[in-house]
Amino acid sequence: MANYANLILDTIGPAGVSVKINGDEEKTTTTAVSLAITCSDADLTGYQMKIWGTATAPEESDAAWESYQEEKNITLSATDGMKTVYVRVRDDVWNESATVSDTITLNSKVPSVNFRIVDSKISLVSGKNIAGGNFGFDESIDAAKIMIVSDINARHDDDTNIRIPATNGSFMFKDDESLLTKELEGYLEFENIVCDKEYLNYCMIYAEDIAAVAPGDGVKILKVFVRSAETGSWSV
Repeated sequence: MANYANLILDTIGPAGVSVKINGDEEKTTTTAVSLAITCSDADLTGYQMKIWGTATAPEESDAAWESYQEEKNITLSATDGMKTVYVRVRDDVWNESATVSDTITLNSKVPSVNFRIVDSKISLVSGKNIAGGNFGFDESIDAAKIMIVSDINARHDDDTNIRIPATNGSFMFKDDESLLTKELEGYLEFENIVCDKEYLNYCMIYAEDIAAVAPGDGVKILKVFVRSAETGSWSV
């Protein structure tokens, strides 16, 4: 039986700790984000981390130690603006690292659209085959589309949406009379053309284009979707 034992003294905290939110993106449109957490120590057995600046732990005193992970999904607080998330790591004998942080700006606002059709009933007869309308929005956009939808609550990417072709003359333009469309793939939509919110935009929709993709008499629900030039979020 040995009359001695080895004791390891460890007084150095974890090194090389860093955190990046969403791959170091500057902005997010949702409160759900992902953290990438690194530590340069060779052996991370028994390591823990503490995270705050989140919806559930806004302050350090609200956070609890948890097992160390290189990736962690968190939820930011819901108020728009710059967010700072803090991380500290400790080793298996509770030596703590310096606190590290990263920032990201939350902008969850989506554009708002007002759409009005002047001629709500049309036919295929010349002179009565065009529906004129206008639409406005509350922020600058870089994409827009008018689609036939099955429900007024439809979203821009619903599978049941029907794209309206520009084959028979349908088009969109803004009030300085420059065309917005340069129709995307031949449909009544455009992208990557910034349009300021000050402009009121107009559309002319021909009955022939409606009948080509949604044949049959009856009500057709038309809905305008626009994409924010700042956040990339679509209206709903």
